[in-house]
Amino acid sequence: MTEMEKQAKFDRISNLPWDVLDTILINLPLRDAARTSILSRKWRYKWTGLSQFVFDDKCFSSFLSEKARWGEIMKIIQMVRTYHRGPIEKFKLTAYCYPNFCDLEQWLQFLTEKGIKELILQDFTFMKRFKLPCCVFSCPQLSCLELYGCVLKLPSTFKGLHCLKSLQLSQVSIISDTLESLIHNCPILERLTLLNVNHLASVRIHNPSLKYLKIDSKFGDINLEHSVQLTSVDIQMIPLCRGAREHERGDASHLLQVFGCLYDVKRLIFSSRFLEWLASDKVPPERLPIMLNHLMFLDLKDIKLSNLKELMASLAIFRSCPNLEELTITVVESNSSRPTTDFLKAMCLCGFLFHKLKVGEDERNHWYQI
Repeated sequence: MTEMEKQAKFDRISNLPWDVLDTILINLPLRDAARTSILSRKWRYKWTGLSQFVFDDKCFSSFLSEKARWGEIMKIIQMVRTYHRGPIEKFKLTAYCYPNFCDLEQWLQFLTEKGIKELILQDFTFMKRFKLPCCVFSCPQLSCLELYGCVLKLPSTFKGLHCLKSLQLSQVSIISDTLESLIHNCPILERLTLLNVNHLASVRIHNPSLKYLKIDSKFGDINLEHSVQLTSVDIQMIPLCRGAREHERGDASHLLQVFGCLYDVKRLIFSSRFLEWLASDKVPPERLPIMLNHLMFLDLKDIKLSNLKELMASLAIFRSCPNLEELTITVVESNSSRPTTDFLKAMCLCGFLFHKLKVGEDERNHWYQI
C-alpha cells in the first residue's frame, strides 16, 4: 500500500458524503470554512460548494474599510460563481461594507438561479439607493426575506411568492399599494415585521395565513381585514396625521379595523400612541367588536393616565379578554408613586376583576400577584 493510499484510508472526513461535509462547514464562520482550502488539493474548492453563505463581521478584520470589505466579498463571490455546483439555500449579508450595486445585482441574479430559500440583507444605510432587482420576486422557493434600506418595487409580471413564510422590511422604501400587493400574494406568509418603513400612507394587511405581526413604523391608517389567524400582534407606532384613505372605510371605526378579525390572538403589545389612535375617531364602547377569548398576554406601553381616550381604549380591551393571564402596563406622566397599581385598584373598585390573571408587572418592573 502506497503512502498516498494509507493517507486516503485514514482521511475519513474527506470521504464523508457531501451533505454531511456541507453541514459541518456551514456551522463554521465563512472565513474558517474558506481556510479548509489549504488542507489538501481535494479540499481546495470544497468550501465554494456550500449551500449557505453568511458574510458577517467575523469574516473580516475590524481594520478593513467598508469598501475594502466589499472587495474581499467579491473575491469570494467570484470563486463561488466559478466553482459552485448544486443549490444555494441561504445568503446573509450583515457585515458593514459598501457594495457595488451592479455587482450585488448580478450576485442576486445568480442566487435566484441557484434556488435561494433565505435572503437576508441587513444594516446598510447606504442601501437606500439600491433598487431590489426584479429577479428576487420570481424565486419559486424563497421562504424567508429580510431587507434593510433598499427600494422595493414589484415588477409588472409579479405573480406572488408562494413559498414565503417570513418577511421583514426595515427602513425600506415602499408605497402602500405595493406592500399590500406583496403581502396579499404570499399565500403561506406567517410572519411579517415592518420597522421604520418609509412612505406608508396606510397599512392594509389582507392575508388569512398570517400569524405574527410586528409594526414599528409611521403610517396613516391600518386595516387587518381577513387576517383571521393572527396570534401575536405588536404595534408600537401610530400615524402622525389622518390616513390618506380614511374616507374609504366609511363608518368602520379604528377599533373595528384592528380588532374585527382577531379571533385567535393570544399576545398583544400596543404603544400608548397607538391606543390613542384606536380611540381617536370614536369613543370606545364598553367592549371591543369581538371578545378576545384566547388572549393570554397583554402589554400596554407608556400609558398616559391623563389621556381619557387612551384609558377608554385600555378599558375596552380589558373588558374583552376574560381569560387574560399575564398583564404588563407601563405608565408615564403621573405624580403617583405606583400609578399602574393605583389604576388597577381603581378598576377593581369599579367592579372590574381580572379573574384569571396570574401575574402583572408595573412601570418599575416590580412583579405582583393579582
